[in-house]
Amino acid sequence: MKKRIISVVMAAMLAASVTACGGSSSSAPATTAAAATEAAASEAAAPAEAASHDAIALTFATGGADTLPSYAAAIDVVSDIEAADPAIDINYMGARQLGDDAEILQQVMGGTVQIGGVGYSVFSTYCPYLEAIALPFVLNDYDKEKTALQTPEAQALFDKVEEELGVKVLASYDSGMRHLANNTRPINSLEDMKGLKLRVVPSDLLVNSFTALGCNPANVPYGDIYTSLQNKVIDGEEINVTSINSEKHYEVLKYFTEIGIYPFATIIFANADWFNSLPADVQATIQDAFVKGYDYNFDKYIAEAEEAGYKAMEDSGMEISVIEDKSAFQEAVAPYIEDYKEKDPAIKAFVEMAEGL
Repeated sequence: MKKRIISVVMAAMLAASVTACGGSSSSAPATTAAAATEAAASEAAAPAEAASHDAIALTFATGGADTLPSYAAAIDVVSDIEAADPAIDINYMGARQLGDDAEILQQVMGGTVQIGGVGYSVFSTYCPYLEAIALPFVLNDYDKEKTALQTPEAQALFDKVEEELGVKVLASYDSGMRHLANNTRPINSLEDMKGLKLRVVPSDLLVNSFTALGCNPANVPYGDIYTSLQNKVIDGEEINVTSINSEKHYEVLKYFTEIGIYPFATIIFANADWFNSLPADVQATIQDAFVKGYDYNFDKYIAEAEEAGYKAMEDSGMEISVIEDKSAFQEAVAPYIEDYKEKDPAIKAFVEMAEGL
């Protein structure tokens, strides 16, 4: 808009200049110049097009480092929303500024925070639906995951969460596929898992699965993993490359094993009563922006963060290995996946869809 105003004014000034230099006695060019100048001034004075709704202020709190792919994508989404609708003002409070994942979920459920972003596992305290994303060796690559999370089967799980908890799932991003890291020995086979005390995400599904893999799962708060590794409270962890980098775990780890167990989903969600009370166009702006965020997350930030993470591990001297044949690991956890399917028809439909990708 400003460029157009400037060009009109400059055109008017040029017309006036030409008239003066030419010494014409005709008043037509001067009249044209004056009219153009008046039109430009009128346009400049006109107010910007008003939003179709009142100003909306909201808080968006997240429970992980802003450098993680999920939250880096979320920050881009915030910019997109505010650019699409300047009447929306988002107070982004990242990196556990308003508490850990459990506290953020409670605040969004209670309505004191409008939008949250937390690890999927915190929902397992209340309902089983989102653990379907993290079934071991089911969504074991990013292309499958990105596709699966935008299917009707995934939406059915999200709808279940809304019905039971009163929060609307807007998107499910990923901060990186989970692998194995420890200070005891390289892991090259299922036998190497035996007896290792590994920090595992606190969900019954994963605790049972890692027990079946032969290790001793330990429940350690995410923020305490570094010191627990440093003080040998635990031997290692199941973790993603991005978190090893963002939390500097490479400083207190020796061995990393790439195996691709499950994706660590970050759930972006809103208080359902608040979201559903918004004008329809505002709901669409917010929802569409978070859907666009899948591209930021999977096509940009995960690749960049994993590249940085592998470099940090290599620079620190960690020994990195890859397990190509996962069949023994898959067989060990298969019974838990079958049991999990029977928890709800929506879960079964999602898992069967994912297995078919």
